[in-house]
Amino acid sequence: MNKLILAGLLSALCFSNVSHADEKICQNQMLGSHASQLCILKRPYQHQYYFLSVDGEVVFALPDDYVEDVTLVHRIPKDAAIEFPLSNQRTPTVTISGGCMPISEDQEIDGKEVGVEIGRTCSFNWGSVPIVKDLNFKFNP
Repeated sequence: MNKLILAGLLSALCFSNVSHADEKICQNQMLGSHASQLCILKRPYQHQYYFLSVDGEVVFALPDDYVEDVTLVHRIPKDAAIEFPLSNQRTPTVTISGGCMPISEDQEIDGKEVGVEIGRTCSFNWGSVPIVKDLNFKFNP
């Protein structure tokens, strides 16, 4: 739970300090009864940061190097702990899994063919529930 609070604080700090050169790209998706928002904060010559929110709650903030293959495991306590509704799937653990895979194409730069990342395709599940499915982001050159 403390990690989620930290992620929310990081999210607030990152989004409140966005400079004019930074670009924030967000997409919303409704799957079943759950609303997800995935945002990418792009900063020139720095890592991109990915922010996932589900039903208005921040789930994670991750840099691009660590968003390709995500597995977050939560052990459900037996006491009356505060849980996200999606964590209650009648299992002792619940896993958020998925990722944002790079989309690349060859481009000619200075007379050489170079593979350039032009976007990402993202999908995530919260346990057995899909929360983001085939969400495509295209990056501007």
